[in-house]
Amino acid sequence: YNNAHLNSALLKLKNLGNTLLMVEHDPMTLAIADKIIDFGPSAGRLGGELISEGPIKELKKDPLSLTGNYLSGKKKLFVPKTRRPPAAYINIENARMNNLKSLNVSIPTQALTCITGVSGSGKSTLISDILKNSLQSRLAKRSKDDSVSYEGSTISGLSSFNKLIAIDQNPIGTTIRADVNTYTEISGLLRQFFASLPEAASRGLMPKHFSYNHPKGMCQTCMGLGFKTVNLQFLPSVRVECDSCRGNRLKPISLKIAYKGKNLGQLLKCTIEDAKHLLPAIPKLQHTLDVLIATGLGYLTLGQEIQSLSGGEAGRIRLAKELSKRTTGKTLYIFDEPTIGLHPEDIAKLFPIFTSLLEKKNTVIIIEHNLDIMAFADHIIDLGPGAGEDGGHLVACGTPEQVVSDKKSITGKYLAKILRL
Repeated sequence: YNNAHLNSALLKLKNLGNTLLMVEHDPMTLAIADKIIDFGPSAGRLGGELISEGPIKELKKDPLSLTGNYLSGKKKLFVPKTRRPPAAYINIENARMNNLKSLNVSIPTQALTCITGVSGSGKSTLISDILKNSLQSRLAKRSKDDSVSYEGSTISGLSSFNKLIAIDQNPIGTTIRADVNTYTEISGLLRQFFASLPEAASRGLMPKHFSYNHPKGMCQTCMGLGFKTVNLQFLPSVRVECDSCRGNRLKPISLKIAYKGKNLGQLLKCTIEDAKHLLPAIPKLQHTLDVLIATGLGYLTLGQEIQSLSGGEAGRIRLAKELSKRTTGKTLYIFDEPTIGLHPEDIAKLFPIFTSLLEKKNTVIIIEHNLDIMAFADHIIDLGPGAGEDGGHLVACGTPEQVVSDKKSITGKYLAKILRL
């Protein structure tokens, strides 16, 4: 619904004589494009090639275009034949924060629930403001009460959970020193491992000597960055590899310690997929690498700056970091539009992850506009019918098939095309 209005505005802009260039995955927007330029064939070092270009009908015919295969229906995202039954329910009663109209909803546990509706219909208020904050408060107080009150609402069924993990779209890593290695907490494991090697022990090196963020470990020429910045008058600054450490970020004494022929600085230049085979069989380390690969990020290098990641990559690395932590089986996972910036092929990689969480008896709630995620869900709660004061009502709820059959649901009309109902 929102996309249809956006596309109408885009066409008006074009018809006024403007030129529009968009980075986009949404099929509805691709359908109105005069020309699509498709890159691939994969991501990272396996991408960067021009795969196909032309109007959407040309992409659909091109067997080499992964995007075209999804647009033509030759390749489809998985839609389950059956839906998981609820183990119990989280009940939210009298939710009237912001634009919510004394809402009463039940969210099944040990199932995947999708919260849908037009932008501004009250989805984030219901889940991020009321449910998340009330459960956070209960967990912080270590309360054993099953029911809590929050902003005039009553939330019950919270005793099903002893942990909450919420993943939203806020930026991650605003410093130049934040990279994949540090963000995923792999760095500590690597420092300890390198310090435990016999040669390191004989030289009296400790974990801090293998940190490019610590004075004892960082190269003093580039201060552990691996490069120097050259400011050019009237031109953007450029980066030049540090001539002291050759981009390896550590002091010479630390770089003398090698494992399988590579020092730590060289390992940081390896992709996650390559690092998995090079690094030792430390369970927590290997598990984190496995999760990163499962989320489709195996092409990133360990030392890649967080600032350099796209929005879709940033969202997935945040997801991978949380998924690498030990699950209790009584965890509530809340995802706020995890598919933003993702290609259908990337979205497909999320499905096994969600399934794995549910098989361990966790509960997953996703605030989402993506129709493929809705089709994959066990339960949908559709809010609306409009935005702002016109929203805040429960329009429809139930399985995706039940929401499609509800004529009041705008979401259901679009979802019917995916479910072919």
